[in-house]
Amino acid sequence: MIISKVIRDNGRHITRADYDNSRPILDSINVKFPRVNSLQARSLRRVLSGIMLTHREFDFVSRSYRLSSFIDELRKKGWTIVDHDEVAVTKDIVPRNASFTRYELFAEFTAELMARIKAFCKAVDELEARGRDAT
Repeated sequence: MIISKVIRDNGRHITRADYDNSRPILDSINVKFPRVNSLQARSLRRVLSGIMLTHREFDFVSRSYRLSSFIDELRKKGWTIVDHDEVAVTKDIVPRNASFTRYELFAEFTAELMARIKAFCKAVDELEARGRDAT
């Protein structure tokens, strides 16, 4: 059985528990890819690499602090991205606790979708490389 997404509280704070801690299987019928030359594509590319992405990390590579809006749009397109809420002490003069979220792509893929993912990642990587070369 292929499960693609959980809708809860307007798509916010979806966790592994919403999927009963078992990775859903995605195929091309369940998901849509964003345009390759978009920040949404860059955010998907990062979570497809297996890392848990934060706003600060995404801002560092993209100069955009709107990661949550891109994650929301990716969820609407069927990608199973879950939240990991964390708290860390800041390095401010007066330390305080700051809350933040790490996003993780929590899924397994069919062979056909995996081939499309590899082509998508290659296209995004090539676009980013051209951007780095131009500067």
